[in-house]
Amino acid sequence: MTNQSYRQSSPQLEGPSAVGYLAIVLAWAVPGLGHLIVGERNRGLLFAFTIHALFGLGLILGGIKAINPPDQPIWTYTQYLAGWPMLISGRVERSWMGQTPQEPSRFNDLIREYASNRPSATDNSEVEDRKAYARKMFSTYPILTYHPKIQDIGSVYCGIAGMLNLLVMFDVLLRVTGTERETAADRRRTPVEVAK
Repeated sequence: MTNQSYRQSSPQLEGPSAVGYLAIVLAWAVPGLGHLIVGERNRGLLFAFTIHALFGLGLILGGIKAINPPDQPIWTYTQYLAGWPMLISGRVERSWMGQTPQEPSRFNDLIREYASNRPSATDNSEVEDRKAYARKMFSTYPILTYHPKIQDIGSVYCGIAGMLNLLVMFDVLLRVTGTERETAADRRRTPVEVAK
């Protein structure tokens, strides 16, 4: 008697269709969409809600600095498994913090705007004092403040959302290829009964 946990449900000579392969790719791009494509509506909606909620909770807890944490790059890799939420959040984080060469930092723009709206300064030191004050003022916003422990928790939530989406992608792969979980009754059957 074999003790396999998965078995081939019905042999497919031609393999998965193009829609099946598309479902696997879309399962990464939009969490839960792969299951919706293969006809698993309830499962797809559950996975979509769970993964998006985990990623959103990570952003609420850690702010935009929870994305791409510089001191823990492993969470950046796992965050990219979440699909479109990470692609959009990563783009916002890079443009906000000025990490893309074609776009200046939004944070520095806010500081310059604040410093320029104040009455004119008489010397350079007063301008620098105003810039320091502006940095302090803008850093009080939760999305800009650096709280390492809280942002680490946010990074972990976003990373767990990505790892959960990886498991969801494997589940779509198993459903597309026709592999399904063995039941207890299947495990009790003898090899002679299986051959019939």
